[in-house]
Amino acid sequence: MSETWTELVHQMHTMGTRTAECLSLLQKTFIYSDRDSLNHCSEQLSAIRAGVPEMSKRVAAMARQDHAKSVYTDIPKRFLEICDQLEILKEMLTKKIDENILFSDRAITEVSFLTQSLFEILNAATDLVLVKNPILIRYVQESETMVEKATTEYATHHEERLIEGLCLPVSSSVFLKILETLKGIARETKSIAESISM
Repeated sequence: MSETWTELVHQMHTMGTRTAECLSLLQKTFIYSDRDSLNHCSEQLSAIRAGVPEMSKRVAAMARQDHAKSVYTDIPKRFLEICDQLEILKEMLTKKIDENILFSDRAITEVSFLTQSLFEILNAATDLVLVKNPILIRYVQESETMVEKATTEYATHHEERLIEGLCLPVSSSVFLKILETLKGIARETKSIAESISM
């Protein structure tokens, strides 16, 4: 039995939902140094990655039959790009746990705010796969701008604290890499919304 477009769209939506779940697991890892969440995230990321090539092939095949579907051809690849960023985040959090790197309350609050915001933005972008909604598209675009500004601001404040000797260099490199990765996730999420808006 041949696969319908509706089934394929729902599979892409599931891929996005699972990607957002990985971000949520890493948020839990960050706050509680929870290795179980870290391991569960690794398994999820591997499963998502394994499904992307076949999913991309099937979407491309359907888009060749109906040009209107071509806006979806990049979606699996975008989710894969987000998984790449989540892998880097996972590495940073593994380092944080293994080396017992401590962050200030302020840093924890900032990263928690960003990861929660990204979780909501990623879920909104994932819903766009099912329903092309201009309000959701605008929400994702504006939220990405907010995350971009916040990460830049947090990085600047952090560097000032480092200069003042209020922060350890080992914590600093991990914190800045986390911010950079979160910014990358926001950028890829915005790309999903922009692809669908075409």
